[in-house]
Amino acid sequence: MHSLERSPQELRSLLSRNLRALTQDRVISRICQKAKIHRTQFNRFLSGESFPRPDVLDRICRYFEVDANILLRPLGEVPETPERIALRHAIEAGRFDCAGDMALSLMAVRAFPKTDTARCILAQCAGTLSPAEFQMLAQEAGFAGLQPDPTAILSPIDETPKPEPLH
Repeated sequence: MHSLERSPQELRSLLSRNLRALTQDRVISRICQKAKIHRTQFNRFLSGESFPRPDVLDRICRYFEVDANILLRPLGEVPETPERIALRHAIEAGRFDCAGDMALSLMAVRAFPKTDTARCILAQCAGTLSPAEFQMLAQEAGFAGLQPDPTAILSPIDETPKPEPLH
């Protein structure tokens, strides 16, 4: 069970890590201009030195089209909820499609980290998200560094060691 309280430093660190992943392939000055956030302040968020006021956090979330919860949860923290149970049943029944919806995709992979279900969600999202968003999603799913190729994503993972070549 996770503690219900997080220190200010923990929150700054979580926000910093997730913001860096979202901004990986983007121009920071353009983000700041469009979100109406001073560049120096945004850099403090990226470095973990500062945490945004609620109105600034809202502008960041709106710019990246994500929920604040996504920016503030540690990777791998997945509570069992009725929604998670219902989601798992919908995915297993083939009645769930989250392609192109970053918030929904993140919620889904967080519910099923390091599973074939998460890989199916990643395959749905391949090609519909920016490379940085896909990498953030893959990291959240427990498959950091995965390339956005649906065929490769859904291929069985070979965990047997390869024999060394004979010389």
